[in-house]
Amino acid sequence: MTIKSYLVAGTAAVALSACGGGANEASIEDAETPPVQAEAELHPLLADVAAANYSLEKTHAFMTVKVGHNGGITQYRISFTDFDGDLAFDPADPEASSISFTINPAAVETNYPGDYSVGHPESQWSSWNEDVSRDAKWLNSDVHPEITFVSTSASRTGDLSGTVTGDLTLLGVTRPVTLDVTYNGVANPPWFEGRDVIGFDASTKLNRSDFGMAAYIPNIGDEVTVEFSGEFLQDE
Repeated sequence: MTIKSYLVAGTAAVALSACGGGANEASIEDAETPPVQAEAELHPLLADVAAANYSLEKTHAFMTVKVGHNGGITQYRISFTDFDGDLAFDPADPEASSISFTINPAAVETNYPGDYSVGHPESQWSSWNEDVSRDAKWLNSDVHPEITFVSTSASRTGDLSGTVTGDLTLLGVTRPVTLDVTYNGVANPPWFEGRDVIGFDASTKLNRSDFGMAAYIPNIGDEVTVEFSGEFLQDE
């Protein structure tokens, strides 16, 4: 990301001569006009981006969580398959941007390759997807049908990178988290009739126990990494 900055030029001193007799004093019109503050150019990947409201282009958006398994010898991955987001973005002032996400915890893909019923004969669930999404020790989606994130601030860390801090609500618990964000560029596919499509990657780490999910720690890790990559389409 980049923000609007200004190149501050020094102003010239105004010399007023004071002479005796019939000498004329210098008028204000004779003084050199201070140079106008100039606006810095935006990064090329931001220069032609519309300042607008954007909505998640859901066919090109991906969200995955990673957690250590068996003491961290592997990183187990689960994908969310139903989520939405709204973004207010000004390329010249990204620190004023805001974003919100709503995630459906009942829509997960665990890519479980085995026969769940054989491996979990005592389970009330029919699949590992259903177990993770509905069981009270995991996402408990029957009781808490939404996960939400609402930004509260944003800051720039580089020309195309920054952080976004906001409130994450999971299992009925709300805590602040900070995302590391990278802006990837803009596209103008003809099928969107001139509207901008902008892309971002984002990630954060959190402790699931902070939200009341502590099952099987430390065999299944406490620290969870959330990764997102997606496109946002300019609203009509």
